[in-house]
Amino acid sequence: TITAAGGTAHAWHLDVSNQQNVEQVIAEVAERFGGIDILINNAGISTPAPIDSEGYEAVWARGVDVLLTAHTRTIRAALPWLRKSSSPRIVNIASTEGLGATKGISPYTASKHGVIGLTRSLAVELGGEGINVNCICPGPIDTAMTARIPEDQRKKYAHRRVPLNRYADPEEVAQMTLSICLPAASFLTGATIP
Repeated sequence: TITAAGGTAHAWHLDVSNQQNVEQVIAEVAERFGGIDILINNAGISTPAPIDSEGYEAVWARGVDVLLTAHTRTIRAALPWLRKSSSPRIVNIASTEGLGATKGISPYTASKHGVIGLTRSLAVELGGEGINVNCICPGPIDTAMTARIPEDQRKKYAHRRVPLNRYADPEEVAQMTLSICLPAASFLTGATIP
């Protein structure tokens, strides 16, 4: 764990769909740690919903709210502290769905395309202030969201769509996230990394 390795860690419950909760938690984090240097937007949900399905509009609204609008909530709440940082970074986690599409999950896919567009736009808007904004687009990752997919379908998908023919470990995404937050990546902004 982080504390066992000599680091400092603390956990908060954050509902990214609740503006008041976002503002409260961001302020508490900044107060506890003396500011905010890095913001990583990684909240996610996935609810299959074909376009003509019952309840599609509710799935759409919830998906866009959690997967895209929440990014703007957290960024706006963290900006005062990011602007005070000597090396501010924003990392938005999208998905390879933002680079393509799979049938039956259009709320998810459209939101992930939106995260890529938001990243590019904010890289231009905030770049003059020295704030780097980048996007990581994980493909299939071994997580709770993908655990419910039958193994034969996972293998077929990985073989057809992933050059390494496997699902990734969450740590592999974490390592890429860390890499683009390090000083060595100080000139990288507006990038979309699959």
